[in-house]
Amino acid sequence: MNDRHRRPSIAGPIILISIGVIFLLNNLDVIELNVWDVIMRFWPILLIAIGLDILIGRRSAWGSAIAVVVVLAILAGGIIFFDNQSQWTYASENFEIPLGNAEEATFSLDPALGYLLVDALPRGSKLLLQGEVRPFSGEEIGKTVDFSGTRATIDLRTEGVIVAPFFGGWSDQPSWDLALHPEVTTDLIVDFGVGKAELDLQDLQINELHVEQGLGQMILLLPSMDNMDIILEGGIGEIQVVIPEDVGVRLRAGVGIGNVLVPSDYTHDGDFYLSPGYAAAVSQIEMVIDLGIGSVRVR
Repeated sequence: MNDRHRRPSIAGPIILISIGVIFLLNNLDVIELNVWDVIMRFWPILLIAIGLDILIGRRSAWGSAIAVVVVLAILAGGIIFFDNQSQWTYASENFEIPLGNAEEATFSLDPALGYLLVDALPRGSKLLLQGEVRPFSGEEIGKTVDFSGTRATIDLRTEGVIVAPFFGGWSDQPSWDLALHPEVTTDLIVDFGVGKAELDLQDLQINELHVEQGLGQMILLLPSMDNMDIILEGGIGEIQVVIPEDVGVRLRAGVGIGNVLVPSDYTHDGDFYLSPGYAAAVSQIEMVIDLGIGSVRVR
């Protein structure tokens, strides 16, 4: 009898409807809001909502109403309080790896969370990599550097047990800020947990790119390079790819729950999207994007 009169959960539907409305308004450019930064900053509210729903929300209509009011009050208070706090600062760790004789390089970047920014060093630089990492509490940065002839292999990764920020955001300042040599042929492998990844590769010599991201936003600016192989994989989030006008693209994109937005002049060929003049383009790239939940936008 008790099971028959148990009230259905309200936490799940309210959370999904709210997130869906925000995504819709954001995609329609009605609001200018970094949705994933909001989720990163206030994800504990989801846990509070579920807990209140289990504790009081399923007992009565009044309990459900009280749970909703409490969650909204906590959310509003969190926004007001934490927006007035100064930026968190972390003791930074600087990296400078000399160029040496390197003509080719493989960079493996494995941050657990935060804001990853990758771009190019000035031409003629004597460094292969230069950067700054601002670790979170408990985060340690492991580094492996190996030179073999004209080939360099660089591995930077998160180690240790991280005490993640409860309401902290990282959208304003990169926690991993790295620059690579623009004249070295580069294979870039990124395995990112949670946060925002911005890869400005416009001035780099990219051969292969493979990015895996668990949760968050990925922004990718591509160079005008021929025969690039690109694989982007994500769990939940948003993937934005900016492609130079003179580059032909053959794209296979799949999203479990969400949408794929490509320019209107792209054609659909089986499982692939083709950019205009792909077959005749001097520079061509092959790209595969797989995302569980979220949106993919190519422009």
